[in-house]
Amino acid sequence: MITPIPEYIRTLQPYIPGKPIEETQREFHIKKVIKLASNENPLGPSPKALLALQKARSSLHRYPDSSAYQLKQRIVKHFGNSLAADRLIIGNGSNEVIDLLIRAFSIPGDQIVTSQAAFIAYKVSAQVHGVQTLAVSLDSEMNYDLSEMLTIIKREERVRLVFIANPNNPTGAYLKSGDLFSFLTELSKIRGGSVIVVLDYAYWEYVTAQDLPEPIALLKKFPNLVVLRTFSKIYGLAGLRVGYGIGEPEIISTLEKIRNPFNVNSMGMIAATSALGDLDFVKKSKTANEKGMKFWKKNLSELGVPYWESQGNFLLVDVKRGLGLSGNDVYQACLRKGVIFRPVSNYGLTQALRISIGTQSENETAFRVMREIR
Repeated sequence: MITPIPEYIRTLQPYIPGKPIEETQREFHIKKVIKLASNENPLGPSPKALLALQKARSSLHRYPDSSAYQLKQRIVKHFGNSLAADRLIIGNGSNEVIDLLIRAFSIPGDQIVTSQAAFIAYKVSAQVHGVQTLAVSLDSEMNYDLSEMLTIIKREERVRLVFIANPNNPTGAYLKSGDLFSFLTELSKIRGGSVIVVLDYAYWEYVTAQDLPEPIALLKKFPNLVVLRTFSKIYGLAGLRVGYGIGEPEIISTLEKIRNPFNVNSMGMIAATSALGDLDFVKKSKTANEKGMKFWKKNLSELGVPYWESQGNFLLVDVKRGLGLSGNDVYQACLRKGVIFRPVSNYGLTQALRISIGTQSENETAFRVMREIR
């Protein structure tokens, strides 16, 4: 007889990624497919990363450096030597760091706090470990209700971690410096500042707002803080799965105890190390994103489809008000025409659709398909 499956595993709804291009081609028998679903860099990988990968192919028979020494040193240099390598942990994407944090600092029956429309991997990772997610509602700007967060944390003694994406995925909203600083200050007074706050800065390189707090500055003031970063977005390395966390040495050393050896492959670390120095590519990618964002805003406005302002490389669009259809209906209709958007009903946003910014050609084609289904 099979060992009984824990209730929290049996009822788990796994994370569902954006639909792959190849799957769409097979399912609908179409050759050309545009994917604007997973917030990937439409310009592709960093050219410097590709060159480094070509040079490193002959070393594939060797195990990776489990300490990620070279990548950590490059990250330290990237931040102007304002942090030490013992404050860094390298993960198989920032997703793995999320999982490590929950495993290390909570036990079954504990709780995490986040928003009802925050990156769903927080909730999935928590449930895998028997940890409950307490989700606060969105405020009027589609952002985290920090006041409600503090109320919950004060009331619930088993809250161990708080997850905040800034800017947030899928809404694109962000917490301003003053609001976030006040929240962190108040939180530090609760239970001796023992609750760990995880700030997910996956989209930091795309930010244009001047009042979105710089993460390293926050780390210097709040020892209970962990900042997540990734190479999957602006650096164009989503397929290699490399991310990292920054925190106090005590937090990082705890995560290192439970991290699997060789959790990041050698090609991923080599590519990430080179990509950090590809400043021209980052600048080009950010410029392309700003241009694409303007295209979508202008054309959606002309079509009468509302959207929420975004600091990422995507837009959350209210297709229900604009097109009279649910987000899933628009998603399915466009999918059959070879355009993959991202429905967000799993966040409770049934009226909305998330659109990743693509190349100019991809944006034009995708908008034309959306306009035709009206």
